[in-house]
Amino acid sequence: MKNLYHKVAVASVCTALGFVLGANEEAKAATFTLTPTIQFGATASMYQMGVYEDVRLIPGDEYVSYGPGSITTRLAEFNISNFFLAPNTIIRSAIFQDKISSFQGGRPGTLGIFGYLGNGTAEASDLLGDEVLLTSVDISSSSPGDTLSFDVTPFVNQRVSNGDTFAGFAISLLNVGGVALGGTDALGRSSLVIETVDAAEPVPEPTAIFGSALALGLGGWLKRKKSSQQHKTTSQG
Repeated sequence: MKNLYHKVAVASVCTALGFVLGANEEAKAATFTLTPTIQFGATASMYQMGVYEDVRLIPGDEYVSYGPGSITTRLAEFNISNFFLAPNTIIRSAIFQDKISSFQGGRPGTLGIFGYLGNGTAEASDLLGDEVLLTSVDISSSSPGDTLSFDVTPFVNQRVSNGDTFAGFAISLLNVGGVALGGTDALGRSSLVIETVDAAEPVPEPTAIFGSALALGLGGWLKRKKSSQQHKTTSQG
């Protein structure tokens, strides 16, 4: 009989674990590749990193350079209004991508990406506002044709959380040199790859899963044990 109780308890634990872990299979992931609403180039005088003056828009947007007292940058703004998500949907990752076409004026070491609040319009003031360095990649050993990936997940999540329509990005070199960027599509544009996850129900922590399953199995065992003891007492009476 004790062996039977043991089997029942183990079966209850396994059933509970299967039920809870099975909920995790309901999680659905989706990937979206966005192209910019607008992409443009700008040049400016610079008197310290990230602080510019005399900003001018320029024809073309593929060339990025850093020289003594001046900088040329590539800007892109993406419409993210479709990612005002349901409460149980999250953005798991947001990756900004571009591609190296060639190096010009010396091989630079680091390429940085700055984030700012865009509006879907090419404006010189986009380099004079709230741009902040999000991350950077080392391109000192990169070659033409290499794809560059920048993880901008926290920035995009913040923009979505704030209800902003556009997320703006500026690609700039962080040391002397020049690089031409060719984009990730046939039109030479950058891209923003967003992955969302839609979980039907919150998934409990492993300790909570085990504790619930153990309590369920133990409760069933105690109930059966008490019933058995009551049966013996009745029989003896």
